[in-house]
Amino acid sequence: MPKGQLYINGFDAFVKWGISLNQDGLSALMTPAPNKGYITNDSRLEHGVRHVDKPSTVKVNERQVNITFNLTASTEEQFFARYAAFCTEVLEPGVLNIRTSFQPTVLYRCKYESCTQFAQFMRGIAHYSLRLTEPNPKNRSI
Repeated sequence: MPKGQLYINGFDAFVKWGISLNQDGLSALMTPAPNKGYITNDSRLEHGVRHVDKPSTVKVNERQVNITFNLTASTEEQFFARYAAFCTEVLEPGVLNIRTSFQPTVLYRCKYESCTQFAQFMRGIAHYSLRLTEPNPKNRSI
């Protein structure tokens, strides 16, 4: 994903940190959020369980997003500088507001939870999987 396609916290992620989404990244972002549990009444006076069937009572829950980023650099020094800057500026504060050029009016407001995988190749290319939480998937407007 080249320049101008991924924005994190308002910055072009490729220009600022050499960060791009891997091939499944957009799919991970676009995966629908789960619903919260339905309102039910389990009365001992009735068979089965009664569900409230009003569409207005259905609400979405927070969702977990596992997304893999690629980090590229042309030199070893640039690689370590970009890696350190991304960790300090994005992961330590824990806020990732993600937008892509494919969905320009959608802003994914996520919280960083953990890095579940990190792999470095030739000190100029790395990929790492981040576990993020999107607290309110209905709050995506810019």
